[in-house]
Amino acid sequence: MANTRIDAATERFALLGGTLAHTWSPQIHNSIFDAGGVNAIYLPMPCPADALPSMLEIMRTTFSGFNVTIPYKEAVIPFLDELDETATACGAVNTVEITPRGSMIGHNTDGLGLSRALREGFVELNHTDAVVLGAGGAARIAAYEVLRRDGSVIVAARDAQKRENFVRSLADTQKDGAARIRHCSLEDIPGSHELLINCTPVGMYPHSDACPVDDMTLERFDAVFDMIYNPPVTRLLAAGERLGLKTVGGFGMLFYQAVEAQKIWFGREIAPKAQRSIKKELEKLL
Repeated sequence: MANTRIDAATERFALLGGTLAHTWSPQIHNSIFDAGGVNAIYLPMPCPADALPSMLEIMRTTFSGFNVTIPYKEAVIPFLDELDETATACGAVNTVEITPRGSMIGHNTDGLGLSRALREGFVELNHTDAVVLGAGGAARIAAYEVLRRDGSVIVAARDAQKRENFVRSLADTQKDGAARIRHCSLEDIPGSHELLINCTPVGMYPHSDACPVDDMTLERFDAVFDMIYNPPVTRLLAAGERLGLKTVGGFGMLFYQAVEAQKIWFGREIAPKAQRSIKKELEKLL
């Protein structure tokens, strides 16, 4: 049978990053394109650091939009023409919109992906009391999303100076300053809380037997979210299930940040039922 998937009118989208051998983004985006009858294709575009400026010019002139992943979420910012509020606050871009005039606008849909994944797992992010494990870029996205939804955050990380800087810079994005964000070490998380969000790589394949917190700490939470999606059920999530907590894995965040990216590119999204069906089929392949 002739392949009619690609023609002269096909729009091009891509993922820009370093090593992309194990990315799931093409499967996610192309599945959504197919389900929505969109004439578009999504490609992985690995790029060495010294080629980033020239690659971005290629993107500007020949693509309709693209995503950005490690290690370029911050590095692309000087090359963009504009940033939205979330990308500015988080200092990172994961989605770039290219206008008909060739302007590149940076967005960050990771926080919306997190929120939608939690909502699907019956965990509410609005006004929640959360502890975020880690003080890197992923943790900043999670903490910012909680704060912008009027929640409170404790950032738990090993490096005291790093977490102090993290809290100070994130507090500057909020009208009430540092009133709803503080920090502690991983070993000294105080009190009981509604939600634990793991933004560290602890427990990721191939070191799947590791867990960022012990059961005595975990049992003081109502729900736990792990950004890791390989394995689908991490040791942290398994422990949470055993203790009777609500648990949500990381694939939902990856999937829904892609859905949100396509909303930026096209101004619409496919029906929620179709989204859940695609997500379910892809999860079987993890």
